[in-house]
Amino acid sequence: MKASPIEIVRSLRRYRETVWLASSGAAGDGFYSVLRYAIRFLRMLVLLSVWEVVFASRDLAGVAALGTVQTYTLVAGAFGTFLDARTDLGEAIWDGRIATWFVAPVPVFGHAIAVMMGRWIPSFGAFTLPVLLAAPWIGVDARPASLVAGMLFVPSLACSVTIGLAVDLLLASLMVATGWSVWDMQRLRTAFGTLLTGAVIPLAFFPWGLGAILAWTPLAAMASAPLRIYTGDGDAWNLMAGQVVWVVVMGGASIAIWSRMRERLVGYGG
Repeated sequence: MKASPIEIVRSLRRYRETVWLASSGAAGDGFYSVLRYAIRFLRMLVLLSVWEVVFASRDLAGVAALGTVQTYTLVAGAFGTFLDARTDLGEAIWDGRIATWFVAPVPVFGHAIAVMMGRWIPSFGAFTLPVLLAAPWIGVDARPASLVAGMLFVPSLACSVTIGLAVDLLLASLMVATGWSVWDMQRLRTAFGTLLTGAVIPLAFFPWGLGAILAWTPLAAMASAPLRIYTGDGDAWNLMAGQVVWVVVMGGASIAIWSRMRERLVGYGG
C-alpha cells in the first residue's frame, strides 16, 4: 500500500526534527568538539608534512605529483566524516536502545541516519568549510582538478556515504549474528576505514599491486573513488560507474540481511 502525500510529509517532518535535535546536541558538545576538530586538523597537517618529506627523498613523479597528493590528503581530512559514514546502530544494539527505536514512528535505520546527518551539520560548518578556506594558508590548492571534477564529486560523495551506510548495517547485523561486542566492530571498521579505503594513503602508493586490486572493491568506492575524481586521477565516469555498482550490490545485500536479522536484533537489544 502506497503512502499518501500527507503521510510522506509527516514522515519527513519527523526526520527533520530528529536531525535538528542531533545537530543541537552535537553543537552543544563545546570543548570536546573543539578538541576533536583540533586533533583531526593536526593529523591532517602531519600527513601533509609527511608527504613533503617522502616526495623530497624519493622520485615519485611516475606515481603522482606532490600537489595532487596534498590536495587528496586535505580533501580527505576535510570530508573525513562523510567518507566514513557511520551511525549509532551498533551502539544502540549493544546498550538496548534498539528496542525503543523499533517502536518509533520511523524506520530504525532511517532514524539512525537522521541522527548521523544531524551531527554532520555542525561538523561541516565548524571543520570542513574552515579547512577548505584555510587551504591557501596551509600551502595546498584545494580546488578540484576541473569544473566537471568538482561537480561529479558531489554525487560521488553521495555514493560513498550510501556504501558506508551499507557497511555499517552489515557490521551491525554481523555483530548480532556472532555476538561480538560493539567495540570489536568499531575496531574492525576503523582498521578497514583508515587503511584499505585509500582515505589516508592513496591506493597508487600501495606495494605489490595491492592498490590495483583494492580499487575494484567497495572499500575503494568509499574514499578512494571520490577523492580520485576530485583530484582528476583516473577516468571520473568509470570511477562513478563502479561506485553505482557497489551501491546496488552493497545496498541490496545489507537490506536483505537486515530484514532477516530484524527479530534477532530486537531480542538481542532487549
